[in-house]
Amino acid sequence: MKQKTPDIAPKIAPVIKREALPEQIVRQLVGLVKAGHLKPGDRLPAERTLAEELGVGRPTLREALRALQLLGILDIRHGGGVFVSELEPDTLLGPLHLFLGLDRHKLDTILEARKVIEGALLAYVAKIIDARALRKLEANLAELGEIAAQSRQGRPDVARVNALAEEFRAIIETAVDNPILTRAVKSLDVLSAATRRSLTSAGSVAQLLGNHRRIVEALVHRDPIAAQCALEAHIDYLGEVCHVELRSKASA
Repeated sequence: MKQKTPDIAPKIAPVIKREALPEQIVRQLVGLVKAGHLKPGDRLPAERTLAEELGVGRPTLREALRALQLLGILDIRHGGGVFVSELEPDTLLGPLHLFLGLDRHKLDTILEARKVIEGALLAYVAKIIDARALRKLEANLAELGEIAAQSRQGRPDVARVNALAEEFRAIIETAVDNPILTRAVKSLDVLSAATRRSLTSAGSVAQLLGNHRRIVEALVHRDPIAAQCALEAHIDYLGEVCHVELRSKASA
C-alpha cells in the first residue's frame, strides 16, 4: 500500500535568505508537527519537491532534515523517504543523554539537577504510589540491610549494592507512571555510576541504607515534604561521597 503524503505546500513559506536557512526549515517543520499538519508516520514530500517549495537547495534541505533526525522528530529511510517519527518520549529525550554525557558537564551539575527534579518528583510520588510498589521498596531495603550487616565483617558486595540502588530507582520510576517524567529522570542518571562506584565502605553502605529507608518511610506515610527532603539529603550525601559541594547545601 502506497504511503499517503500530506499536502503541506500551502503551509510552507519560502525561507528568508538573511537568516540561517537550515534553522528556518527546522522551525517550519517542527511548527507543522506541533500544529498537527504533520502526524506520526506521515511521509514528507519528495526531497526535490520540498526543496522547491522552501526555495532552497537540496544540500541545505538535507542539513535541516539530518538535524531533525538527530532530534528524533524525523525518520530518514534511505531509499524509502522521510517520515515523521512516532514521537515517543523515549526517542525525543534521547538527545538529552548525549547532552548530559558531554565531558564539560561536571558531576556537581548533574547532582544539582537531580536534587531539584528528583526532589519534586518524590513529592509527587508520595501522593500516588501504590501498595505493591511500597512492598517492592521494602524488600529492596531488607536485602540492602543484610548486605550492610555483612559489610561490618568485611568488604561489601559492591556490585550487588549498585544493583539494588538501580532497582530502588527503577521501582520509583515505575511508580511515577508518566513516560516523559520517567525518561527525564533516567537521562539525569547518566553519570550516577560515578557515585555508585564510590560506595565501597561499610559505612557508606550503611548510610545509603539509612537514606533509602528515610525515603521509603516518607512514601509509606504519603508525606510529600518529607519525601522531597529525604531525597535532597540523599543527593547531598552523594555529593559528599564524590567530594562535590552543591551550591544549595553550601548556602543553607
